[in-house]
Amino acid sequence: MAMLKTIKKSMNEIKQAQDGIKASMDGIKTEMDTLKGNMERVQEQVKDKPAKFKSSLSYLKLGIGDLKAEAASIKQGFAQVKDAGKDREPAASLIAGAEFVHEASGFKLKRAGRIIGEITYAEGPEPNTWMANHTYVDPDYRGGNVAKQLLDRLVEEARMQEKMIFPVCSYVRAQFKRNDEYRDVWHEY
Repeated sequence: MAMLKTIKKSMNEIKQAQDGIKASMDGIKTEMDTLKGNMERVQEQVKDKPAKFKSSLSYLKLGIGDLKAEAASIKQGFAQVKDAGKDREPAASLIAGAEFVHEASGFKLKRAGRIIGEITYAEGPEPNTWMANHTYVDPDYRGGNVAKQLLDRLVEEARMQEKMIFPVCSYVRAQFKRNDEYRDVWHEY
């Protein structure tokens, strides 16, 4: 009889363990259903997100470009301080005798047949918009106002042709942010 009691007790313990396992499985099923519902909601929300993500990524890239432009500007400032007092022609006077050359996609500043700087643009997504996408100044001419003169020439042309400029180039964007004189041609998105 004692053995029968032990078997009965073991059977009850097994039944309780099975009930515990069943309750755990029901809990897991409930969690899975909740997780599935959450995934479906996330999928619905993500459908519109690629465009928003792409836009956010573009702004992030623009911000990084601004930081790089600021770093380059600081580096250029240090170089100017380092070069101060050397027997060297000041950068501002180096462009004496230079001429602007208007090309289909921008302007170049040449002196003695050598390109000392350029600014380029491309047609924008809207008919009255240009995207200023690149500014370059030869290292021998940095520290003066070559880039500013190129930008001013582009802005002058944009005003004559009644165009707006979207600053893709980090230099142009930084100048547009710093100087209200460009506000009338700045196409902000």
